[in-house]
Amino acid sequence: MTRPRLRGLRRVRRVLKGIPENMRVQLVSVLNNGGRALQSAMRARAPSKTGAVRSGISYRVLPKTLRLRVGLLGTKRGRADLFYGRIQDLGRKEQVVTVQRRRRVQASVGDGEIRGLLLTRGGRKRAEDIVTTYQMRVKAMPPKRFITGSYPVLRSAISNALKGIWGRALKSIAGGSDE
Repeated sequence: MTRPRLRGLRRVRRVLKGIPENMRVQLVSVLNNGGRALQSAMRARAPSKTGAVRSGISYRVLPKTLRLRVGLLGTKRGRADLFYGRIQDLGRKEQVVTVQRRRRVQASVGDGEIRGLLLTRGGRKRAEDIVTTYQMRVKAMPPKRFITGSYPVLRSAISNALKGIWGRALKSIAGGSDE
């Protein structure tokens, strides 16, 4: 998914590059505090059957661009382990899916360990290994919105904390301050 281009984005980036280092440190510290608060609020709202989704919620502050990211972050592999958190957050519509049960073959994977594996041909599952095919109804799940939900109190607290620092930073860039 591509992001829409914003007019004046180059100017904003140029202004961000001109922020004095001490102001940047203050902005990053406020974003860190806000990130911790948002992370704990999301963890409190998150469903906890095993606790994996709650422990997967993290935050990251990007100091160069002064952005705060909170949610199911991490590497692609790490997010793949928590794919169900996205389904719980955004919900699921009712649908009928086709399920194929496949034959597994007992194979040695090393160290004397034997597992049931699916045979593949060039990375693709073999059609002759299909044992049964059936339709399964998947029930709808309403969205829980523990990540994508709005946190107006926390967002306004972060915004208010940033306003004073941001005003001083812009004045210092423009040369209207003693800092």
